[in-house]
Amino acid sequence: MQDLQAYLNKISPLTKEDWNLTFQSFKEEKYKKGDYFIKEGGYSNKVSFVSKGLFILYYLAEGQEKIMLFFAEGQFLTDYFGYLTQTPSIRPIEALEDSVVYTITRDKLNQLIKTSQTWSNIARIMAERAYILAVQRANRLLHDDFDTRFITFMTEYPSLLLRVPQYMIASYLDMTPETLSRVKKRTFKNNPSLKSIHQGIDPHLL
Repeated sequence: MQDLQAYLNKISPLTKEDWNLTFQSFKEEKYKKGDYFIKEGGYSNKVSFVSKGLFILYYLAEGQEKIMLFFAEGQFLTDYFGYLTQTPSIRPIEALEDSVVYTITRDKLNQLIKTSQTWSNIARIMAERAYILAVQRANRLLHDDFDTRFITFMTEYPSLLLRVPQYMIASYLDMTPETLSRVKKRTFKNNPSLKSIHQGIDPHLL
């Protein structure tokens, strides 16, 4: 759990007592590729830190998956809306790779927040970040052109270009796979320096 400890310390430094409580409250869980962290209609009663692996949160529209979020290493994972409202989830979360997470239940997290000022700070900061990211994503889809969306994605999630099928990236960026292919070719042609950042990209993916 050293990666979890390091992540939390960056948000709000943990005392030895804080970490002991945290260590006792989080449990390791493993998911195989294709396993569901939460299924449609399920209740989101836990929060997990991704130590290894990758997940997607999506919804179905006219039989097609619409990717809303990716959760990779170093991120917390849950259906935040379902978690906060305690309503059945309409957005499944599925593992794209074999994954290892550290999980805390809703009850134990609430107890940590009540007993630890550090955890109270962590919960507040994480809630603020989740809100900011949700608004930021909505604004990007509303106002950014396709090229800007792709460059932003490349900058923020460079490793996902090699780990996620192109059609999923296209869905996340709200464009067709064909449009994404054209955008990628144009982006690398107009910005040759970007290629060095993403060495190893299979040219057939472009």
